[in-house]
Amino acid sequence: MDVKTARNFMNDALKDKGLRQAYRANIAGLIYDDQMAGAESRSTEPPTNLSTVDGCNSIADRIIDLVFG
Repeated sequence: MDVKTARNFMNDALKDKGLRQAYRANIAGLIYDDQMAGAESRSTEPPTNLSTVDGCNSIADRIIDLVFG
């Protein structure tokens, strides 16, 4: 499947309110957990700083893996 077909498939699939809500919750949870781990220094991984280019690239990679992995 090429990227255009996959994107169209996901766009159509995410019109389902339940599926969209599940994806949104997983992505929001990833961002929230990452930021809270950094704020509370409880994480075994370094927190992602969303105010830096590297931090934004890191969270983007993790979101792509979450959605398409």
